[in-house]
Amino acid sequence: MKTFTIRVENDRDAELLKKLLESTHFEDRIETTEEEELDTEEIQMLEERWESYIRNPSSAISLDDFKKELKDKYGL
Repeated sequence: MKTFTIRVENDRDAELLKKLLESTHFEDRIETTEEEELDTEEIQMLEERWESYIRNPSSAISLDDFKKELKDKYGL
């Protein structure tokens, strides 16, 4: 089974897409969710991390290294 995430800008487009998918034979389940806004603490944390990266870009790791760390540490 494959899962796809599609983001649309407005409710009208979302409803149109939902109706289109419901009319197909391959549709198993359609879920509609609203994106959550970041709270003040989350925004501050992201800004601090960005500033830290700007000050020292060499402190960043590649996506491949990040994935390896996750796999090694958590088995993901």
